[in-house]
Amino acid sequence: MKIARALAPVLLVAFAVSVALAQAPAAAKTPAQDAKKVQKVTLSFDDKGYVVTPAKVTKGVPVEMDVDLDTVKGCMRTVVIDSFKVKKTVKAGDTTIAFTPDKSGDIGIICGMNMGKGQFTVVDPK
Repeated sequence: MKIARALAPVLLVAFAVSVALAQAPAAAKTPAQDAKKVQKVTLSFDDKGYVVTPAKVTKGVPVEMDVDLDTVKGCMRTVVIDSFKVKKTVKAGDTTIAFTPDKSGDIGIICGMNMGKGQFTVVDPK
């Protein structure tokens, strides 16, 4: 009985702390947590050039660009994004280009022969 009486205040405090923690609002996400997100975009090609959908991505958040091989053909499959030091020739089974945009603004895309062109926009995080 003495043990139960001695432990009662400790148990009461532990219970109060656990209830308070359970009811506390969730903390805001840190930039490191946001960096774990991945932005998925598609790269296609039409009569005007490369098309990125969606056309805007966020600076500092990794991008996975899936290339549509049905529309991107020939030399257009060597995709160059100079602003982010990206140059990759895509092929069946290897259609993803991964990079993390580290500057904002309009970013150009060209093919390896500088014939096909396009662009997308990198915006600053909110």
